[in-house]
Amino acid sequence: MRARGMVLFILGAGVAAAAAPDGVLPFASDSTAFEQALTPHEFEFPRDHGAHPAFAHEWWYVTGHLAAPTGERFGFELTLFRIALAPATLAARTDASAWRAQQMYVAHFAVTDIEQGRFRFQERFARAALGLAGAESQPLKVWVDDWSLGEGDGTWQIRAAVQGYTLNVRMTADAPLVLNGDRGLSQKSSDPRDASYYYSIPRLAVHGKLARDGKALQVAGSAWLDREWGSGGLGADEAGWDWFALQLSDGSELMFYSLRRRDGRREPHSAGTWVGADGSTRALASDEVVVNVQEYWTSPRGGRYPARWQVKVPTLGLSVNLRPVLADQELDGRPRYWEGAVDVTGSGSGRNLLGQGYVELVGYAQAP
Repeated sequence: MRARGMVLFILGAGVAAAAAPDGVLPFASDSTAFEQALTPHEFEFPRDHGAHPAFAHEWWYVTGHLAAPTGERFGFELTLFRIALAPATLAARTDASAWRAQQMYVAHFAVTDIEQGRFRFQERFARAALGLAGAESQPLKVWVDDWSLGEGDGTWQIRAAVQGYTLNVRMTADAPLVLNGDRGLSQKSSDPRDASYYYSIPRLAVHGKLARDGKALQVAGSAWLDREWGSGGLGADEAGWDWFALQLSDGSELMFYSLRRRDGRREPHSAGTWVGADGSTRALASDEVVVNVQEYWTSPRGGRYPARWQVKVPTLGLSVNLRPVLADQELDGRPRYWEGAVDVTGSGSGRNLLGQGYVELVGYAQAP
């Protein structure tokens, strides 16, 4: 669902641009100046892996689980956001500074080192000017400074670093690309404008290197890629969301996002996608998925988060339990939110299942 960019980062971009120096185009807060995700999109690849500057915002998002030959386990997240400061149709001034930009980019990178009990996170901001950040297509390259996500001939590459850790890996799809929602149109509220185009590659084989404290480790594992773009936001009465992406040992995958209203109830437009081991897909409505919170974790930075879950999809005979590999996987950025690796146990259609996944929790952080 990746809706964090829809509200919180748009607001953040507006604040930053409002006080920006000359040479940065003012933030266009009126989303009607941009194209809207209102009807199903005719997807075309690799074109749609690239940027869509006619829309107000979008993101490329990868989470993954890695293992070294020693048996040590790691989780990682790399997210790259594009946020429009002005419509792409706005003509550039002929006397514009080289620093002048119509787009800004934000990047988040995090590593979870399970055996060491470490969670490391960093965020970066840059305007799309002077090569500081940007997105190129065919072959795809999205970057902020020296962090990048690329794709060419079906192979994806990630390069990023955070204190003590440097990741350099390649990824190839182990599962078909999946369109979420109505043929890729993902609705977030009863307002038709609160929607985005959303697809996933729910399982990619990962191989490469993770350097820890200067020592390179060969790593291999599995990742999940999400892509989303649009110009809308959440509904006015929605306060946050819980997003789940699970890779199960029988070869199936489950994605579900639970949108939370300000009164604590679940938004009926919450939704998900089930991918069977045979590659078949099924859209999941809100009332098909039950999420029971079994424990909570209190952040030392302020806020109380769900910390263990039971997720059930009775129509699929699925019941799984999720437990974070580390309690504190909170990204202390702007905004502050929890996103981390989880281990999965449970059953599906009467068979025992194991698995791994990522959970994102937004709207729980509070001032300490």
